[in-house]
Amino acid sequence: MASHGEDTGAVPGEQAERKTTAVSFGFTKTVNKFKPSTGDAVTKKDDRDYLTGIDRNELQSSKPSEKPKELIIPLIQKNRWNRLDRAGRSEESGGKTQETTQDNDSVESQAVKELIEESRKQLDLYENGPQSQRNLNLSIPLLMQNKVPEGFEDGDHIKVDLRPESSTEADYESVPVEAYGLAMLKGMGWKKEEGIGRTFKQDVKPIEHQLRPKGLGLGADRSAIKDLEPTKHKRPPKPGEEREKEEELVMGPGGCVLVESGAHKDLYGKIEGIDPDNARVVVKLAIGSKTVTISQYAIKLVGRKEYDKYSKDLSRLSKAHKDKEREKEKEKQREKEQQRQEEKERRSNSDGVKHKSSERDGGKDERKRKHRDSSQDREKPPVKEARRPPTPPSWLQRDLKVRFIDKAFKGGRYYNSKMCVEDVLTPTTCVCRTEEGRLLDDVKQDMLETIVPKSEYDSIMVVLGEYRGQVGRILQRDKNKCRAMVQLDRYEEKVFTLDYDSICHYVGAADR
Repeated sequence: MASHGEDTGAVPGEQAERKTTAVSFGFTKTVNKFKPSTGDAVTKKDDRDYLTGIDRNELQSSKPSEKPKELIIPLIQKNRWNRLDRAGRSEESGGKTQETTQDNDSVESQAVKELIEESRKQLDLYENGPQSQRNLNLSIPLLMQNKVPEGFEDGDHIKVDLRPESSTEADYESVPVEAYGLAMLKGMGWKKEEGIGRTFKQDVKPIEHQLRPKGLGLGADRSAIKDLEPTKHKRPPKPGEEREKEEELVMGPGGCVLVESGAHKDLYGKIEGIDPDNARVVVKLAIGSKTVTISQYAIKLVGRKEYDKYSKDLSRLSKAHKDKEREKEKEKQREKEQQRQEEKERRSNSDGVKHKSSERDGGKDERKRKHRDSSQDREKPPVKEARRPPTPPSWLQRDLKVRFIDKAFKGGRYYNSKMCVEDVLTPTTCVCRTEEGRLLDDVKQDMLETIVPKSEYDSIMVVLGEYRGQVGRILQRDKNKCRAMVQLDRYEEKVFTLDYDSICHYVGAADR
């Protein structure tokens, strides 16, 4: 118990001592501002560029910018493979190798030395040999020329440390992709405007491929790019003629456009936004106020006057309006052709007058003979112009199943194929739909021929004659005379005998 009391008496004293001894931690950090040296400060002050003058559109300064150097990738003329010695240093095969002399070399190290010595002799022979052996690129391919000599690696394992260092990002950035091939040709000895070849040297200009614009695929038509460029007046203005200021067409928000292809063809709209990465534009259509995304190469920039005049004109989308436009184009072509014929006649007449005037300078006998010839020509009756062959009668009707017989159309792709007449544009032109569902526009009547159905249940239509447009069916065929006995729906009590050319397979509604 006494010992217990002593222990308890000593504990409070120790606790008092622990309380008096306090431990503290602290961190001190001084921020030293960077003070450049006097030499650096002087160079910074002196590193200034002063403007010395202006030459046209260029500014001349005291420190002109360096011109870009010509990029040349030299041709490999010497083996540049690398190997590591025992100390880990990289050496080139063309350089001097340090021979390590050791008394207790193993058989393997001795074999390696012999291989190195043999490769060195071969290199000396190539470098110091005749000119035919020195010019290695004429006989040895580049990959074989720069390979590692035999003996340093077997066929199973490849030593990466013998290969040169891989290219860095800086190396790739220093050589543009479009200049890589030209730099290699320059390294092989090619020079601009200098002939190449062995016997007949010629300066062959390389083909420069133009980069395709964004959004224009491999099968797209490059001519669509030219349509986007604004048209300019070809002829110069006449003296005293004042032209109106042309409206600047801008491919940007607010610009007026005409859709030339796609689902919204022949519709006008305004550009609301542009997606340059995908070469597409956001267009708000004038009719319907629908916002659509269209390819940049499917639209055409138009002026404000044209937009205000035709943007909401629905009549121009009708078939009659399109027929009128086609007739106008045909009329213009006829006028141009007539002008060409008149120009030819004028030239021929002027040549005849010149020829007569030159002969008029001859003798008297020649004049008399000419007079007789001219009188005889006057007595002759005028030659009648050759009559044009009569135009074949029109037989085109909607919903007729016909055969395509033109070998020149689309390279003969649709020759001898069956198709259906979808719409008749003019008496001799129509729109046809193939069996695959493809539409063919402006198909002429002489490209098609009628089809007589083989089945008794198929309907036919009379395309020529008095009963043209009547629907019926075939009762009997006469293949020898190319005729058929036909019963029409409107005249069920009668039977008609018609030629094969007067009837055609009908695939439309029977209640016609």
